[in-house]
Amino acid sequence: MEALEGSERAADSPSSTPGDYSFIGDGEAAYGTTAGAPLKRGYAFSQYAKHVRPGYQRVALTKSSKASPLEVTAYQGGGRITLVILNRSASAVDNAVIQAPQDVTRAEHYLTSQNANAASQPTSVNGGQVSVNIGARSISTVVFTL
Repeated sequence: MEALEGSERAADSPSSTPGDYSFIGDGEAAYGTTAGAPLKRGYAFSQYAKHVRPGYQRVALTKSSKASPLEVTAYQGGGRITLVILNRSASAVDNAVIQAPQDVTRAEHYLTSQNANAASQPTSVNGGQVSVNIGARSISTVVFTL
C-alpha cells in the first residue's frame, strides 16, 4: 500500500477516514473538524510531548490499590518528575493523593478530558502530598519541580 499524504484515503481501506491519526483538524465538515484546530488526541499527546522531554528517564513508582482504575507512568529529568495518569474509566477519581518526593518545591497539574484541553488545574504541595482530581476518561500530567 502506498503511504498516505495529508487527508487522502487509501483506495483499499474503506474504513479509513481523513484525519484518522491526525492531531490537527483538517476542516472536513463531515467529520466535525476545524482546519488547524487541535483534536482531543492532539491534546492527549501533548500531555507527554510537552512535559516528558528528551533525555528524561522512566522511573519506577508504587501505586496504591485505591488507584486501581488509573494507569500511571513516571519520568525524571531536568530537575523535574513528571507523572502521566490515564483514567480509562467512566468514573472520575476525586482527591487522588500523590506522595511527593521530599525535595519537591512545586507541583503543576494539566488535564485533558471531555471538557478540558490540556488545561491547568489547581494543585499545591501540602505536607509532602499533592491532591488532584482525575476526570473520567481523561489524561492528566502532574509535574513536580525539584
